[in-house]
Formats: sequence, structure tokens, C-alpha cells
Amino acid sequence: MTAKVLLTEIITFLGDNIVECFGFKEDFYLSGIASQGSSSQELIDWVHHKNPQPQEHAEKSLSRLIICPSSVEYSADMKAKSKVVICLKDPYCAIAMIGNRFFVERTPPGIHLSAIISDNTIVGKNVRIGANAVLDGCIVGDDCIIGDHVIIRNSVHIGDRATIKSGAILGETGFGFVHDDSGGLIRFPQIGRLLIGNNVEIGSHTCIDRGSFSDTIIEDNVKINNLCHIAHNVRIGSSTIITAHVNISGSTSIGSKVWIGPNATFVGHHKIGNRAMIGAGANVVCDVPSNEVWVGNPARFLRKNDK
Repeated sequence: MTAKVLLTEIITFLGDNIVECFGFKEDFYLSGIASQGSSSQELIDWVHHKNPQPQEHAEKSLSRLIICPSSVEYSADMKAKSKVVICLKDPYCAIAMIGNRFFVERTPPGIHLSAIISDNTIVGKNVRIGANAVLDGCIVGDDCIIGDHVIIRNSVHIGDRATIKSGAILGETGFGFVHDDSGGLIRFPQIGRLLIGNNVEIGSHTCIDRGSFSDTIIEDNVKINNLCHIAHNVRIGSSTIITAHVNISGSTSIGSKVWIGPNATFVGHHKIGNRAMIGAGANVVCDVPSNEVWVGNPARFLRKNDK
């Protein structure tokens, strides 16, 4: 069913984020959000704050409601067409908030009949657990979504509002071996935990190992895409974004608000500073300072990250 939302609901929801609102005379319903370059009267259109021609975009839009940066002026033509223009500092963020609040389908809580949950597992309130998921003595916070075929072992503590997508494996033993005198290999003990913070998202078929003696730590608001591997004793700082196919070797420390491109690889035991950016396919073999962009194989300094 298509959602129908009143204009006044959106204005109330945005609240103090609104810089200016033009053209509001009467309430009307809106049924969705327009994609860039496509608009219609019943859809909310929006102008990206980096759009080089924001005024032209807003003028040409067919939508009755347009979310804009504050640089857009409410013209006579817009007024004649009864357009409503809401100006904000960051329309990109605002449209994401609107979409999540009013138009994203909510997954109802509940536990699928085929899920396997051990008696010593602790599950919080309003949690959804998908088909064939295995929860083996872990702790899961409130309002979490655990996808189909997810495996979470007993070393794992997950905070509130986390999303673990289908096929992810969390808390298995890490890959570590020591040569003995005879040339054999002895597994290094993996007895640490995997600690996952609040508002974390972990993509499909991503594997994150428990720590060896210390813990593997994923801090609040970290977002990890599909098919990544994060080894034992890694620490990922808050609000870091890790895109698909990233491989992070053991004891790597990654700061806060770092962005990591697809297929990047990190050799273990190095530190990545806050707000660093790592390019797609980079092979990181040394420490990376804060606020720098590194690319290539081996990864090397490209420029400062001034954003």
C-alpha cells in the first residue's frame, strides 16, 4: 500500500531544521519521494546541496513540495504554481530522514519458527529474528533486526537498534596459528569477545571474528556493507563507513568517521586516523594519519581530507 502523508506532518517532523518555508496555504497529501530528475505533483522533490543549479531544478520541478538548500529563492512562478518550498541547511539529510520516517516499510518484530536460539541467549525487546538464524548464547539489544541465516556465537554482545543482514556470521574464532618446534601449527587461543555498539548495520555475508585475548570492537553508528571480513582484535571507531568486499586483518585500529572504499585491504596491526578516506582497491600496509586520503597499492598519500 502506498503511504499518504500530509504536508503538515512533514513540516512538524522537520521542526527546527527548517530555515524557511514558503507557499504553505493549505494541507495536501504526498505519496512518496521523487528520484533525481523525475518529479510529479504527489511526490516530494528535493535539491541536493551540491547541485550546481539549485534554482533551475526547483523552478522546473513538477512537485507541489520541494526540499531545497537555503540558496533557493521563492520566485513569482513558484508562487503562481502554488509550490511549497522548504529550505534547510542540508536537504540531502532531511530527505533521508523523511524517507525513513514516512515511506520505508517497517519490519515487524518477531522470531521465525525455524530460528535456533539457545537457552542462554539474551534477546531484547522488539527484535526481529529471521528464518534459520542461529543465536548461540549471545546478547542482542532492543529494536534489532537479525536477518535470515545469520549466525551469532556466544562471544557476541550487540547493542540497540542494530541491523544484521542475511548470512552474516559474527563471533567465530579468528584465524591465528603458531609454529611449534616440529613444524606443526598450533591454533592461537581465541577467547575474546565481539562487542557491537548501538545503531550498527552489518551487511549480508559479512564475517566478524571474536578477539583473541582482547576484544573485537565495533563502535556506535558503524555501517558495514556486504561481503566484508573483519578479523580478531580489530577496533572500528564510531560512524565509520565500510563499503563492500573490504578485508581488515587482525589488530587493525580504525578511527571515527573513516570512509573505506570497495575492495580495500588492511594489513594487520596498523592505525587509521579519524576522518581518513581509503580509496577503492587500496592495499594499506602502514599507519594512515587523521584527515588524509590514501589510495593505491601499496596505499599512499593523495591529499588532505578537508571535507
